[in-house]
Amino acid sequence: MRNPELIPHVKMSGSEAILHGDSGTSGPRYALTLTPKELHIQRLVPRPQDDRRTVVNTTDVVGCHVMRPKSTKTSGASETQIPAVFSIYSYPLKKKRMGAGRVRTRVVRTFKVDVSDTTSENRAVAEKWSIAIKCLLRGVSLSGLTEITSSLLPRPQRLLLLVNPFSGRGQAMQLCHTHILPMIREANIHYNLIQTERQNHARDLMREITVHEWDGIVIVSGDGLLHEVINGLMQRPDWQEAIRIPLGVLPCGSGNALAGALNHHAGYLINYHIDFFFF
Repeated sequence: MRNPELIPHVKMSGSEAILHGDSGTSGPRYALTLTPKELHIQRLVPRPQDDRRTVVNTTDVVGCHVMRPKSTKTSGASETQIPAVFSIYSYPLKKKRMGAGRVRTRVVRTFKVDVSDTTSENRAVAEKWSIAIKCLLRGVSLSGLTEITSSLLPRPQRLLLLVNPFSGRGQAMQLCHTHILPMIREANIHYNLIQTERQNHARDLMREITVHEWDGIVIVSGDGLLHEVINGLMQRPDWQEAIRIPLGVLPCGSGNALAGALNHHAGYLINYHIDFFFF
């Protein structure tokens, strides 16, 4: 990727471009343009038959990570010639393979940065893209004139995850590790996972936690654990403040009637897959 340029006068879909560059010097190359609402990706080499481009809505993006690819050096090559790589994780709505409706599907797009012969310079460019994307996801206002540095990033969000290992035929913990935690890590969210061990365990925890240390509480279970959490928050001396903390429901029970009713009340269609629901 060539060094991203700050181009304040470029307009795309009515939005000002924040970063612009192209990825890769060998094999397929792509032009990338980041605006406050979209990431535009256009293949450059080999040149496509038409001028179509892929547009990724930032509302579908959950995170961006910079990583170093496996070393591809040959005999006599320097370790400093390794390019940097950053990956963008998104969950756009796509049509179901079978039946009506749409579901959110994980899409990972990876781009190579090789503007320099040194890994540190390549990584600095990749980090600039990663920081810009993370800032947009956290609501930080950026423009083509903004100097993209890590100081712009808010602190990572912190979630408290409560998992009932006995819900959903005992598969809640497995679903948490295979589906939920990878998404949380992609979003660069810090978390503490607690496995409930007995009835009213979650209620007792809610009575004692320091609420302001968390940005939200996520319940990975059926309907019962949600009742415990709400009851515990309401039994605190500071319940009026505590009950304002965002609660997330990731239904892993047998019926999940309460979670379904909440989604319906919020206006979500039954054919849509809801990864997170906060109220």
